[in-house]
Amino acid sequence: MKCLFILPLLLTARLSLTGNLRDPDFIDPTGTYLLTGIVKKNHITGHSGELRVRLLDRHNAALCFYINKGYPGYESGAFMDTVAYDDNTLCYFPTQDSACYLFFSFDPKSVEMIQMYNNPRSGCGFGPGVIVPAVFEKSSNESPVIMDLSAHGN
Repeated sequence: MKCLFILPLLLTARLSLTGNLRDPDFIDPTGTYLLTGIVKKNHITGHSGELRVRLLDRHNAALCFYINKGYPGYESGAFMDTVAYDDNTLCYFPTQDSACYLFFSFDPKSVEMIQMYNNPRSGCGFGPGVIVPAVFEKSSNESPVIMDLSAHGN
């Protein structure tokens, strides 16, 4: 009889320690992620950018994204959208280019972005060379402001 009383207490204690007994691998993507370019002779070379994500519920997230190609042209791209969040990943399907999508895979300290496409010349609606595979490092766990970042580089 004592064992039956202790079992619910142990399960409750484990649930409070793990936070989620059903899915311990779930990653809350909420936060701000940065991609930092290299500064050479007062010019940012290489790609730089920012990704802000706010989890709306277990299966949806709002995000805003900005990426810049760097010196010499500083071509850039940005978008803001609400997308499905499943298995610690987000997929963004641009309305301007149905031949590709951007795939964001989250871990606790970063997010990896890759471009998936049917047409190798597809830029996902962005200029040539703006989108590249990259790892954005998490800079904040705070719930970010989701806003248009297209003027971020100006």
